[in-house]
Amino acid sequence: MKTNYAKLGQEAMARLEASCSRAAFVQQALLEGLLRRNRDTVYGRKYGFNSIRSAEEYQRRVPVSSYRDYEAYILRMIDGEERVLTAERAAYYCISSGTTGEAKYVPLTETDLNIQCIYAYSAVFGMVREYYKDWPEDDIFGKIFQIGEFARTCMKDGTMNGIRSGCIYQWMDRDGGFDASDYCAPKEVLFPDELEDLLYVKARFALAERGLRAIHGVFVNRVAGAMDYIRRNWDTLLRDMETGGVDAGIPLSGRWRDFVKKSLPPDPQRARELGRCSGEDLRRGMIQKIWPDVRYVLAIGGKTFPWFTERMREYAGNIPIHSYAYAASEGIFGLAERMDGTDAYILLPETGFFEFLPLEREAGGNRRPLFMWELRKGMRYELLFTSHSGLYRYEMGDVIEVSGFHGQAPVVRFCYRKHQIVNIAGEKCNQEQLEAAVEEFARGAGLRIAGYSVQEDLSGALPRYLFYIEYEGALAAGAEERLDSCLCRANFEYKGCRLMHEIGRPRISRLCAGSFRRYEARLAAGGSMMGQHKGIRILDTEEKKQFFASQQAAAL
Repeated sequence: MKTNYAKLGQEAMARLEASCSRAAFVQQALLEGLLRRNRDTVYGRKYGFNSIRSAEEYQRRVPVSSYRDYEAYILRMIDGEERVLTAERAAYYCISSGTTGEAKYVPLTETDLNIQCIYAYSAVFGMVREYYKDWPEDDIFGKIFQIGEFARTCMKDGTMNGIRSGCIYQWMDRDGGFDASDYCAPKEVLFPDELEDLLYVKARFALAERGLRAIHGVFVNRVAGAMDYIRRNWDTLLRDMETGGVDAGIPLSGRWRDFVKKSLPPDPQRARELGRCSGEDLRRGMIQKIWPDVRYVLAIGGKTFPWFTERMREYAGNIPIHSYAYAASEGIFGLAERMDGTDAYILLPETGFFEFLPLEREAGGNRRPLFMWELRKGMRYELLFTSHSGLYRYEMGDVIEVSGFHGQAPVVRFCYRKHQIVNIAGEKCNQEQLEAAVEEFARGAGLRIAGYSVQEDLSGALPRYLFYIEYEGALAAGAEERLDSCLCRANFEYKGCRLMHEIGRPRISRLCAGSFRRYEARLAAGGSMMGQHKGIRILDTEEKKQFFASQQAAAL
C-alpha cells in the first residue's frame, strides 16, 4: 500500500474528537469567520455581514433560504462573476435534482472540499481501524472494490462538476495525484472521460482480486445492485474470466471491450476457484464466499433504504456495513457514530453552521431556531445549514431527532423529509415530480383522474412504486410502461435507478369511485380541520396504506 490509511484515519479521528469536545466554540468561531471572509460579497453586502456581531444577530438579519433564493446568484457565478456568494471561488459544482426534476447547481469551495475529504474519506479509515483495533494493519487495509466511478466532467469554464459523492475523488485527483494503486480497478475505470455503465468492467477486475479487503459505495442500493449484478451474471463473468473475452451480450462500447481484454488475460485457475459456487449459492454470504478477506462494506443504508439494507446484510453475512456519512448536495453534516450501526450520526461542528428549528408541537409558542449548544436529547428539529460554499441559513427540509451527544456535538438520526417524498433507492421523488408525471400520464391516456396516492411496494423481485388511482374510463395496454416513462422524465435520478435495475416498473391499482371522498370524510369524522386539506398523495403510515388497499376495484 502506498497510502497510509491508518495514519490518515487516526489524524481525522483526532480532529473529530477535538472539535466535538468544544463544539459550541467551534460553531461560533466558524460563523464569525464565514461572515468576516464573505462580508464584501454581493450577498454579504445585501445582508450586512460586516456589522453582524453574534449568532443571534445573524438570525435576525439573514433570512431562512431555499434553493430558489440562490439560483440567480449561482448563474452569475457560473457566468464568471466573482465574490457573489463567497470570497472564495467555486472549485466544484454539485448537480442534483431540483423541485421539478431539472438540474440544480450547488457550488463547493476548496475549503468545503478539504473538510469533506477529512470527514467523508479519511475518517472512514479511522473508524475501520478502531473497529479492528487489535488487528495488524496489513490484515485490515488493502485492495478496494469501488462501486462508483468519478467521470471527469466540467462546466464550460473548466470548473469540475458532478454528484456530491464524486467530488472528493475528482478534487483529490485535480492534478492527477490521487493514488489509485490500492483499488482493484485501474485509474482509467475509476475516472472515465465520460459517463458509461462500467459495472461489468469493475466486476471483472474485482472478481480477479483474491485478496480484496473492502467494498466501497455510497448508498446501499447501489452496492446491493452490484452484488445482484454479479450473481445474475455469474456464469457469464466466470466464462469471460476463463477465456479472457467479453460476452457479446454485454452492453459495452468497443473501447472498453478492448480495454478489458488487454488488461485481464485468461485466468482459468481463478475461474475454477470461483466456479465451486453457483449463482444461487451466492444469495447468502456472497461476499465472504468470493472474497474471504473483505473486512468491511462502505454503504449508507438503514431506515431510508430498508429493502436494500436487508438485501445487503444477506450478501455481507457477518462483515460489518459502515453507513459512514449523513450528507446531501448542500453539505456533509454527520459521521456515523460507529461501525456496523445505522441511523445515528455525529453532527460535525466544522462542516458548517447548524441551526435547529423545533417542530411546532414540541416548541409551543417559541419557534426560534436553536443552536447546537441548545439542543435536547429526544427532541426533533428541522435542519437549517450555513455552508462554507455560500448557502446561508439554508432550509434543508430534513427532520432529525437528537439521540445523544458525542462530547458537545449532538448525535442525530434522520426521521423524514419535511416535504414528503418517495425514496426507494435514493431517487427522492417529491410531490411536485409525482404531480408532473401523473398529469402527463393522464393527458396521454385520455383519463379523468379524481385522485391518486402512491407508496413503496416491496412485495416483488424489485421494489417499485404502487399508485392507487381513482379514474373514469379504462386503461389501454401498456399503461404502467407509460407511467414509468413519465416518472423518468419528471425525475432523472428515478430514471437512473430504473436503468440500473434498482427499481421495478410501477404498478397501478384502480380505486373504487368515491375512495378519496370517503377518506376525507373519515378524517373529518376524526376531528381533522379540512379547510386547508390538500389531498393525500404519499401514503406514509400503515393506516393510510390499509385504507387505500381496502378501496381497490376488481380490475384496471
